[in-house]
Amino acid sequence: MIPCTEPQTYFGELFDFSPFSVQEVHTALKALDHRKPPGPDLIEPFFLKIAADYIAQPLTILFNLSIQNKEIPLVWKSAFVTPILKGGDPAILTNYRPISNLCVLAKVLESLVSEQLKEFLYSNEVLSKLQSGFRKQHSAVTAATKVINDILVALDKKQHCASLFIDLSKAFDTVDHAILKHRLLSLGLSRHVVSWFTNYLSDRTQCIKCENLCSERLNIHTGVPQGSILGPLLFIMYINDLGQNVSNASMHFYADDTVIYSFGSNLEKAIESLQKAFDVVQHTLLELKLVLNAEKTKLMLFSNMKRFPQTVPLVSTLEGNLIEVVHTYKYLGFLIDDSLTFKPHIDNLVKKLKLKLGFFFRNKFCFSFETKKRLVNATFLSVLDYGDLLYMNASAQCLHKIDSVYHASLRFITNCRALTHCCDLYARVGWPALSSRRFAHWCIFIYKALLGQMPTYICDLLTRRSTVSYSLRSSDLFLLNVPFARTELGKRAFTYAAPFTWNKMQKDWKIADLISLNAFKSRLREPEKNVFKM
Repeated sequence: MIPCTEPQTYFGELFDFSPFSVQEVHTALKALDHRKPPGPDLIEPFFLKIAADYIAQPLTILFNLSIQNKEIPLVWKSAFVTPILKGGDPAILTNYRPISNLCVLAKVLESLVSEQLKEFLYSNEVLSKLQSGFRKQHSAVTAATKVINDILVALDKKQHCASLFIDLSKAFDTVDHAILKHRLLSLGLSRHVVSWFTNYLSDRTQCIKCENLCSERLNIHTGVPQGSILGPLLFIMYINDLGQNVSNASMHFYADDTVIYSFGSNLEKAIESLQKAFDVVQHTLLELKLVLNAEKTKLMLFSNMKRFPQTVPLVSTLEGNLIEVVHTYKYLGFLIDDSLTFKPHIDNLVKKLKLKLGFFFRNKFCFSFETKKRLVNATFLSVLDYGDLLYMNASAQCLHKIDSVYHASLRFITNCRALTHCCDLYARVGWPALSSRRFAHWCIFIYKALLGQMPTYICDLLTRRSTVSYSLRSSDLFLLNVPFARTELGKRAFTYAAPFTWNKMQKDWKIADLISLNAFKSRLREPEKNVFKM
């Protein structure tokens, strides 16, 4: 029998609103993006931003009246909805994500409420440690690093892993307001605050706007608005206890992107544990009135075996639908393959970059050297840098493909010939090799974890080495414990690779006490440290 998922009850001091100050409102107005379109009230953010010095005080009175009287103006609860294609067939409506364009003043109020609520949630550790979405110091990279590390450690111990990537249908749009209200109360929000949120969610309307055409207004009775500031925060509070009763399996969330993975001495045991955990999660989803998308939910198996058994038990939904087994899955923007080679991810990355290169070279005479440099930095390097520490241990052949397109982008900037040596390209543009960039990002990621500027699930993977049994020569150094790894695959896990890299750096750096992050970055750039040749 599956236990009913009752939300965990918060026993500390309840959260209540504090009056907003004029300075807070003024700062929020100045932070507005003037390029954003106006909402249903047709007030341009540009004018609000330039008039911040004059309207901050009256708006402060208005916003404070809203939280005191638990009421929001009706026009602020309306939205223009823009359908954004997520991918797939444009003719299928379910392939679109509805993004709400709210009134700008409503967004300012939401940002002020969000800051106070986040401070309460983070300082009291109310949110699940397994949730990485829309949280300070958390990101898709930290979430993927945690999941991949756990799988690599298990494979190094000669275990097998079964993972389930869960997809929900219209998760944000199916949030039940009555259940959400109950969840907010259980998480420590006062009844006054919950009443304000009840008003925030009630009487909402929306219409589809495309160019200058608008559809009829539709009343919204469920869901939280996508494109709002409070919507994502409310959603992660709504599913905060999704993994509460799951045992014999690990879970991780990034908003509604959920992965469950379990380990076993053989694939059968791993899949059996995964099925039990999946059943618990499905019952919880039913209680939350969230809909599982069985077609897009995928199963992936990780093993050191060269060949999987021909008959492997499959995972099924409560309705009896079998979950498809895949060899590659796009998780949080990363194409993960069941061998963890990251070859599909790199191939897809190179394909995208080559399309950009084609456009660059066709228009290379339209830009100056500095303009081309800024163009590549903004549209090319940002793609290369995203999550590069995850695929930095890919094969040399795969990494060579990325180097090739990177060198081509440098030739676009410099107008050099195809046979120009890469070192000349680096010197002319003033940029390092990609291997150096990746290593710098890797070092900064490790150091942030040491400073506690990463999620606890990353920071807890690093422990300082005891100096009792070591020589006086190294007793003052800040060194980390390096766990034993049996295989080369295990040495790629963050648990092993991060402390190994740090201790190797310490041979030259000899840091006794942690310095600031900016000071660390400055030392990384010092040529005499020669850290990029490790």
